[in-house]
Amino acid sequence: MPCRRYALALLSALALAAPALVPVASADDNGYFVVRLGQDTTAIEHYTRTASRLTIEQTGRAPRVLQRLFTYDYQKGALTKVTMIVTPPGSTTPTQTVETTFGDSARTRIQSGSAPAQNSAIALPAGTLSLALSSPWAPYEGLIMKMVKEKRDSLRTDLFALGNNTTWWLSLHRLGPDSVSIINGRMDQYHLRIDKQGRVLGVLPIAGTAKNSVERVAMLDMAGMTANYAAREQSGAGMGVLSPRDSVVTTAAGAALWIDYGRPGKRGRVIYGQVVPYGEVWRTGANAATQFRTDKALDFGGTVVPAGFYTLWTVPGKDGWKLRFNGETGQWGTAHNNDKDLYTVDMKVSQLPAVTERFTISVTSSDQGGTLNMDWDTTRASAAFIVKN
Repeated sequence: MPCRRYALALLSALALAAPALVPVASADDNGYFVVRLGQDTTAIEHYTRTASRLTIEQTGRAPRVLQRLFTYDYQKGALTKVTMIVTPPGSTTPTQTVETTFGDSARTRIQSGSAPAQNSAIALPAGTLSLALSSPWAPYEGLIMKMVKEKRDSLRTDLFALGNNTTWWLSLHRLGPDSVSIINGRMDQYHLRIDKQGRVLGVLPIAGTAKNSVERVAMLDMAGMTANYAAREQSGAGMGVLSPRDSVVTTAAGAALWIDYGRPGKRGRVIYGQVVPYGEVWRTGANAATQFRTDKALDFGGTVVPAGFYTLWTVPGKDGWKLRFNGETGQWGTAHNNDKDLYTVDMKVSQLPAVTERFTISVTSSDQGGTLNMDWDTTRASAAFIVKN
């Protein structure tokens, strides 16, 4: 899908990348980004880039309002140090400081409040990019500018998340004169609009779980907007957790049922067919995989699911869904293993009379069993069952 059709772009406020390569701008460069999830602003950012340093001021709103100062130091074409300092608005006392130094390995020290510091180290291949949780898009931009300056059609490198003990990969590809794609080892895919120098103008999430967007803007009042977000939070109108965890604990015809799942919000977006693609396996919620437990066997139209502990996965379709009961539990929602699917049942699709803002799972009981319902936006997917005694 051509990304020039879109004015917004992506940033995950919880997991993005920073290149361990020297920035290509020969003169000072700075810019502002607005990060959104649907219609809601989740973060604002201001970056300043020179040949030897990239500095980023970020205010994030979820799960609470926090200011982050990122500093990337370069020397003779190599990243030597990354520092992240986290402070609440109006405070000069950090709640967390993360410092990673680079040589033949990455050595990280994490100081969270008054707790003992945590130290870790990992050997890295040459040219590895560094990742910082809650990191903004400016570091990605530096890598794209490098690719454009070198007139390359693609670029692939290893990625390292600060403090972690493993790496994964990042791949960039030219889509056209004003666009590129980014795919990472977590299978998040984005399309980016860029200018002639490779600066990011907008990013569209294509696949994966990171559905935020980012828009470059001419100017932001960082201090004023941060104070406003903090005041909203203090009045009880903060953003909070983007996809809060919830549970269903109920009985149906004598069967004790338990469901644990994440609840993403609509936030003005088109859900099915866009945020949740048709014909693809979905985690059926957000974040960790949705868990399901029953103490009695359930008969879904001839498919009997024995008493036990499962994860639930779905394949949404315009006219009907498939519900899969998987025997693996405790995994993240991107870690679906087809080989562990045990039972598949059909789900009926119907229209709701009004929009359901947050994804909601419920169970309605009947004399012999009940119905498992999944509501979001204006769509309900449901599967009736009979309890086997």
